[in-house]
Amino acid sequence: MLAVKFIYQRFKPYRLLLLFSLVGSVVEAASISGLTFIVKDVVDKVFIAKDLEKLKFVVFLVLGLAVLKQVGFILKEYLFPLALAKVSRNLREEIFNKIVNSDFSAFIGKKYGDIISRATNDVEAFRNSMIFIGIDFFTQTFTVIAMVFVLIYMDWKLFVIFLVVTPLFALSFNYFGEKRKKYSKRVQESAAEYTQFLSQVISGIETVKLFKKEFLIDIFQKINDVFFRNQRKNALYDVFFLSSIELASYFAAAGIIFYGGVRIVNGEITTGSLFSFLSALLILVNSFQILQRGLLQIKVITPIVERIQYILNLPQEKEEGLRFSTLKESIVYQNVSLSIEGKYLLKEVNVRINKGEKVGIVGHTGSGKSTFVKLLYGIYKNYEGKILLDYTELREYSISSLRDKIAVISQDVFVFNDTVENNLRIVKPDASEEEIVQALKRAKADFVFKHKEGIKMVVGERGSNLSGGERQRLAIARIFLKNPEIVIIDEGTSALDTETEKYVMEEIYAYFADKTVLIIAHRLKTLERCDKILFFENGRLVKEGTVKDLNL
Repeated sequence: MLAVKFIYQRFKPYRLLLLFSLVGSVVEAASISGLTFIVKDVVDKVFIAKDLEKLKFVVFLVLGLAVLKQVGFILKEYLFPLALAKVSRNLREEIFNKIVNSDFSAFIGKKYGDIISRATNDVEAFRNSMIFIGIDFFTQTFTVIAMVFVLIYMDWKLFVIFLVVTPLFALSFNYFGEKRKKYSKRVQESAAEYTQFLSQVISGIETVKLFKKEFLIDIFQKINDVFFRNQRKNALYDVFFLSSIELASYFAAAGIIFYGGVRIVNGEITTGSLFSFLSALLILVNSFQILQRGLLQIKVITPIVERIQYILNLPQEKEEGLRFSTLKESIVYQNVSLSIEGKYLLKEVNVRINKGEKVGIVGHTGSGKSTFVKLLYGIYKNYEGKILLDYTELREYSISSLRDKIAVISQDVFVFNDTVENNLRIVKPDASEEEIVQALKRAKADFVFKHKEGIKMVVGERGSNLSGGERQRLAIARIFLKNPEIVIIDEGTSALDTETEKYVMEEIYAYFADKTVLIIAHRLKTLERCDKILFFENGRLVKEGTVKDLNL
């Protein structure tokens, strides 16, 4: 079974913690079983026989069993959650690594909100289900086994009556188990849709403010209503499952009370024997109910595990191949084409870019400009034709070594909620403070030095404390700090004013004088110093030349 195998593999490293937790479960179950035997003596030898010495002994025995039960309880209630916390920590870490190291093709056509939900909501749902399964599962298993032996030992004839209703337990488990599995999956899918929509609204809240709120609220209510309906049905089937188990148990108890009462009247058993049997039966039914609910959770957890495994099975980028150290001669595209889901983004592109050249790239929106440069740092690998870096095909290089020598500034700048310093260190973790300051100065990021905390200032989530131009200047500072072999600027200065853009571009041309720079821009002034211009249209490279040659 998928879920059982997954759980076993995750908990295997912590088997010692589970072993001691198991010992705690056995101790607790044994203590509960011991208490049922005391009931007979309490009724027959204490209350009916009025034996004071026996009463004292029973009280001390009860206290001893209570202490023993608590020892088992503490072992079970602490050690299993500890093991589960370790499993959850490792699972979150593995999921994060899988996402970071995944091949970009895994995200094409996928909903990012769904992936986030699998990495957050589903992991938490797994943890919650395991708390329910794990803490009581072993205890109740041992308790059920112990109680069965106790009941058979006490009076096998009365126990046979209980066995008559056990098929009802099995039918209830199978029917409601499948229903819970079905709606558990739907609840997780609804949670993913909810997370996705909410994430989109929050990330675009400035623009959302300009929309008709009623329309968005209507969409949200539909998503939320579906989420509620799935949760309601999930809870409903859970309640009916428990109710059916309890009802069957009452039928069994009624039969046992009647038959036991008849045997007491006939002098076959004592009143204490019947009360002792009923006490043990009550514990058995309660434990059996909890155990079946735990088994039901294993069915429920299956779709959750399937959703988590989707993330764990994301195709990963392979770190194999030649090490790229420097560009010595040229980058050559030979008949390069790229299609995504049947649509060509690039078609038969042929071009040579020599080392140290400054190349401008122009064209209408959707003409293939960004796709052209993205191929260089391995975002897409399923292209046709060849891309040669010094006569070696790009796909033969180790992708990490290639990216180490490439820096990209895009229009949509990635910054995370941390300091300016750490937002630069992501390209060079061992950079000195002086290097960071110099990179910021070259990017004309004066706003950093005007802030009282300097490079320690926090930029906010997605750079919310910064303007668009300030975010772009941080991105530009990164390329100065990284000092790569190939620089790609994809509308990376679009948010800068003319004066700042001119200053920054002068710095880029001077600092990377001997490096290869590819610049996508709509402002032609940005491209005036380029050695050549590539003009794209409908995925094809239709023109190549200088600004004057192309009459731009």
